[in-house]
Amino acid sequence: MSGDAGGQSHDVSLLEGLRILTLGKRVLVLGIGNRSRGDDAAGSLLADRLQGQLRVPVIDASDVPENYIAPIEESGAEVVVVVDAADFGGEPGDVALLDVNQLNELGLSTHTAGLSLMFQAMTEERRPRAAVLAIQPASNQLGAGISAPVEVTLELLGNLLLELFGP
Repeated sequence: MSGDAGGQSHDVSLLEGLRILTLGKRVLVLGIGNRSRGDDAAGSLLADRLQGQLRVPVIDASDVPENYIAPIEESGAEVVVVVDAADFGGEPGDVALLDVNQLNELGLSTHTAGLSLMFQAMTEERRPRAAVLAIQPASNQLGAGISAPVEVTLELLGNLLLELFGP
């Protein structure tokens, strides 16, 4: 799975990738991020912005996604769409749609090792498939705000998720 929020054709492929992955499935959106570390806040901020706007559950897990194993399992979700900043070598603001199991292989994000293990820790019969919308950060510097390219991507992803899961 891969896509890029950099241009119109990529937006369509990202949307189609998400649509194919989630079609007919119970979905949950999980935002992850540390709000005090620049672009690392991206997933958490997007989850916060989408609260109450989608017909699927949205959880802002901040930088402790492992604390949300029980709520994810109890949600009955078949697919969890994780939104997180991850350095995959793209341009700031680029997006890649990845399977959670690819994260360890690629060595991405400050949260990735925990994410893969978190989903493995769930009971097999209640374990959803996890796809990650990985956003390439410009900076994860302590005290920095969201960079302009990542802010544009958050708007774009918010619109894509509203198109897929909005009322």
